[in-house]
Amino acid sequence: MKYNNRQKRLVKFLINKPLDAFLVRKKENISYLTGARGEDSLLFVSPGKNILITDSRYEEEYKKSAIKCSVRITKAKDLSQVIIEACAETNSRSIGFEADHFTYQGYLKLKKLLGNRKLIPLTAVVENIRMIKDDSEIRDIRQACKDGARLMNYAVKITKQGKSENSVRRGIETYALKNNLEPAGFDIIVASGKNSSMPHAAPSDRVINRHEMVIIDLGAIYSGYNSDLTRTIFLGKISHKYLHIYTAVLASQSIAIESLKPGVYAKDIDAVSRQYISDRGMGSFFLHSLGHGIGRETHEIPAISQNSKIRLEKGMVITVEPGIYIPGWGGIRIEDTVLITKNGCEVLTKGAVKYAGRN
Repeated sequence: MKYNNRQKRLVKFLINKPLDAFLVRKKENISYLTGARGEDSLLFVSPGKNILITDSRYEEEYKKSAIKCSVRITKAKDLSQVIIEACAETNSRSIGFEADHFTYQGYLKLKKLLGNRKLIPLTAVVENIRMIKDDSEIRDIRQACKDGARLMNYAVKITKQGKSENSVRRGIETYALKNNLEPAGFDIIVASGKNSSMPHAAPSDRVINRHEMVIIDLGAIYSGYNSDLTRTIFLGKISHKYLHIYTAVLASQSIAIESLKPGVYAKDIDAVSRQYISDRGMGSFFLHSLGHGIGRETHEIPAISQNSKIRLEKGMVITVEPGIYIPGWGGIRIEDTVLITKNGCEVLTKGAVKYAGRN
């Protein structure tokens, strides 16, 4: 039923546009709409017929997994020819396509073959539908957040003086493998000391020392859905400077989370967190947006940023991750995955303990 409802929402968009058909190329969008993985395929969506086009490698798999659509194999034909056949079968004259996921050469070839039919580039059509998670998606994200919190608590436990950043990363990955947990679709970050001033620092062979901070950023996947969370810990006796900055980051996150509810603009959530840090003289060290949507991908819309024009709605799942990064000193980031509810929000990664420091 969930795939049927998702396809109906897309068809409603086509009718309102109006468009006769829409070409979906992004595998996450195909999976969202049909249940099939979407590797090396294209989904032709129209009010009367949905066709998943792929090659013979995926024929058996997609015929079993694809919901509410037929599966068509290209065989000796190329993809563009099969699209033209689908347009003819459905009498489609105005066809939208995912502009961000077609090559320029593919677009030119298809446009030539379509003749008098219109080919209309569009962006984020399915992504906008995906912003609001349904009940099954929320269940999967909840479990991904529980798994992510479990990974994080283990990561904090094994982060010790004398270990390298890479050894901590490998320890997390080994723990995930042994416990049947799947890390999220991004590289685990373990950044210690001065390395932590780089928001997306790659783990290195740098040895973690006593009396310095360590940023750990990770997540988990469950049934195709991601979680994302970050903790920063300090090894040894906490310094005054670290505690001052950590407290500011934690408070700015708390203020933002308390402000989350349907109807609020995403940019206003970014602003309230950013202003708190700026009022304490550290605004120039907050280098990125406050957060992002999360689901089938680790970074989805809505962006929780200064430039966002989106109002929050019930069913959105976002991250809230303020950070302060001072070159030559280090950085602090605290991140949680949060569900927007009817009257406010729910922190889904609350199972991961927040540490200002650790002896």
